[in-house]
Amino acid sequence: MRHKKNLVRPFLLGVIALLLILIALELLQRRNAPDFSRVIAYVPLDDRIDNLEDVTYLAEASGWEVVTPPRDWFRTALDGQPRNENGTPYGNREALFEWVRDMGRAGCHTFILSLDQLFSGGLVNSRFVRETWPLSFSGRSSMGEIDAFRKYVLPLAKDPKNHLYLYDSLARLSPTVGYEGIGEAEYYALREYGMVPRPALPDRELTLQHVFSLYPYAADRHTPAEDALENTRFRDALSPELLETYLGVRRRKLTLTDEVLSEIQPFDNVQLFIGVDDSSNRDNIQYNELRYLRWRIGEDVSSGIAVMAGLDSLARLFVGRIAQETYDYHVRASVRYVGGTEEKHSSEFDLYTLEEVVRLHLDFFRAEEVPEKDAELQFLVMTAPEDPAKAGEYVEELVSALERNLALHIPTVLNEASNNAYGDALEKALLERIPFAGLVAYAGKYDQANVTGAAFAMGFSRYLYLRCGAGDSPAADAAQVRQMANSMALTEYILHTREPLNAYLKSLNVDTGNIPPTTPYLTQIERKLAELFAPECRKVCDNLRNTELLRGLSPWDTRKVRTVSIRDYRFPWNRTFELTFTIDATLDE
Repeated sequence: MRHKKNLVRPFLLGVIALLLILIALELLQRRNAPDFSRVIAYVPLDDRIDNLEDVTYLAEASGWEVVTPPRDWFRTALDGQPRNENGTPYGNREALFEWVRDMGRAGCHTFILSLDQLFSGGLVNSRFVRETWPLSFSGRSSMGEIDAFRKYVLPLAKDPKNHLYLYDSLARLSPTVGYEGIGEAEYYALREYGMVPRPALPDRELTLQHVFSLYPYAADRHTPAEDALENTRFRDALSPELLETYLGVRRRKLTLTDEVLSEIQPFDNVQLFIGVDDSSNRDNIQYNELRYLRWRIGEDVSSGIAVMAGLDSLARLFVGRIAQETYDYHVRASVRYVGGTEEKHSSEFDLYTLEEVVRLHLDFFRAEEVPEKDAELQFLVMTAPEDPAKAGEYVEELVSALERNLALHIPTVLNEASNNAYGDALEKALLERIPFAGLVAYAGKYDQANVTGAAFAMGFSRYLYLRCGAGDSPAADAAQVRQMANSMALTEYILHTREPLNAYLKSLNVDTGNIPPTTPYLTQIERKLAELFAPECRKVCDNLRNTELLRGLSPWDTRKVRTVSIRDYRFPWNRTFELTFTIDATLDE
């Protein structure tokens, strides 16, 4: 009996030692595990600056880190440009789905995912896929888009700690020039075809099949939409195959969106926003699509599932939404319009008026709109001039309001939504009199829907970080300087560089919308870009250098910007429409 007792004691000590070793290993593993508490796993719409660098700067300035898959997996290549590693001009859908799954397994809990990228390989390619397009995963049979969504994305939603922010697009009125052989003739012909008024469905007939059945017809339900075009040049460009692809794309995209809505319905931790990309304010082919979606999901953008104006700002809006939900704080905001045209559509491409777009974004961030005297954050929104003869007065009103707010320490966002209607006058006054580092946010290069989305995303996310964040972060402040410099430099590019650069390329007989990689003029084009753009970058850097960056609110606190530089200018899609570059910034410790 004594012999058995002697055996028990060593056994128990061994078990205890093993347990201690396992506990130590678990603690060591936890200590070495990556910290995902402030990480956003992000599958971008594509690799343009709007959806990549702009989102990264915004997240970093708000105390978050954005992690993306390899750029090659979500890159778009126009016709004639180098393909991706898998030999395609679009994103690698299978690799992206698996990357999302793997990020979840690694411990990430926050995801912003473009459905256009996951289902179609990016925004541009989504405008050309007209039928169900199965995915082929190695070692498995192929599966449809929604089956892949169920297998790789939906399981993440079953963990209540995870938060999924999905965004999709309503098919725009026309596809992309320079992709799949589409030229300007086809682009404008399809846009005019899409703008032909369609029959308005009664509410009781709002089904997908009814929406699809009316695609080919004008408002009388009998005349083919192409016959309703007055311009014979447009009719001549609309081949039966082109129209078949165009309508097939619309059916596929709306069907996929509808199926995703059904799949995410049981989950409170999944949000979906559908951006209206390139629309018009007429009863066009999108009219019944929009009515169907609004009937399906309602009009409350604060609910987490809604239709939004604009598309290229949606990922940034979600970064701001993450901040709002993280801090659970509802901002009291005021809006002042300068220019007098907020109740008008600024162009034929706008679905909403500027005032409607602003209201939509205030609701998105669950903000309370209050009078200026009660606001903690003020938005100054510059519209196109109601009276062009008073343009100078509007400029002075805006700049004076900015100067006053800076002097009184009123946190301010500048939303320059005039579509550059004031030209050099407004830009000159702003750069000479307003230290942009003192603003909470600024956006000014886009159409009114996307510029408002960019300004409000930047404004709310940075303000919430300053108001509710974890404290002083030199890295976040440096990112804020880069974000400001980025917005300012892009505005300068549009105002002063792009037009003369396009003229130079045309003198060389080079396509500005798709610069051939084999052109012998690449070095000359790069030199011309630097010649035109470098002086504009100097103006931006001079405005920011040695000024005070707002970094704290209670008490009001600033950090001096020491150096800012902009370098390595490049065209991400080898076209002059958009530009990207590297920004360096240093601040006082």
